[in-house]
Amino acid sequence: MRPLVVHHHGFKCAGSSVVHVLHRNWPERVLHVEHRLPDRRIGVMDIAPLLAAAECVAVTSHLLTVPAQADRLAPVHFALVRDPLQRLASAWRFVGQQERWRDGGLHGFLEALEHQASNFHVRLLGVPGDAADGWHCDPARVPLGEPHVLLGLVERFDASMFLLERRLAALGGAFDGSVARRHNVGPGSFELPPELVEGLRERNRADFELHARVSAAMDAELARVDPDGSGLAEHRRRCAERARSPNPFLGLDPARWTYLDG
Repeated sequence: MRPLVVHHHGFKCAGSSVVHVLHRNWPERVLHVEHRLPDRRIGVMDIAPLLAAAECVAVTSHLLTVPAQADRLAPVHFALVRDPLQRLASAWRFVGQQERWRDGGLHGFLEALEHQASNFHVRLLGVPGDAADGWHCDPARVPLGEPHVLLGLVERFDASMFLLERRLAALGGAFDGSVARRHNVGPGSFELPPELVEGLRERNRADFELHARVSAAMDAELARVDPDGSGLAEHRRRCAERARSPNPFLGLDPARWTYLDG
């Protein structure tokens, strides 16, 4: 069965909230697939046998590459982009207490994981090229504007989910993208050290440019599908209604994810 939507779950990009909504809409029909090796990318051909056997409507993955239009796995490939420095700060807050980073700290994290520290979104969302590890950095390979790709922003989460609703509705899919609150945001906050900010801005220049392009693309699509803003306003009313009685997180525990080997 061919899924209706594939969610490319960027680390610390509100992906848990998207996963929650997918499971609420399609209980037991969301395939969550990862690789057992950390940061090993998953290609279209790697996942094809799973899709042939699975009765899933949606797929979510941190590691699945975005395919070209001709190789798409679903009518809609969806992902959220976040302010690069805010994402980095959130990522470090999440992993900073892990034993592997206690000696090197934030500097060690930034140097050891180039794809996390430098243009993460461009690397995650680019159609695979020749890079052996699948984390190449080529802004031209991000298929923003392709018919099968919808990119939104964490900072405009409600509008992003509304646009996903509209894309799926145009395909005949019944989908409610409203959500009471963001999930897995964690307590407290962390600010990147000021002495690192300028260098990280330069290292993430392509991601900042992509963020601006996604925002402009969202504005254009909203003007086309909801010119008077009434649809987005109604979506926000549904979100407010859900906030009165929010659900617990509906995503699968990692022990229940599907893992690839090799």
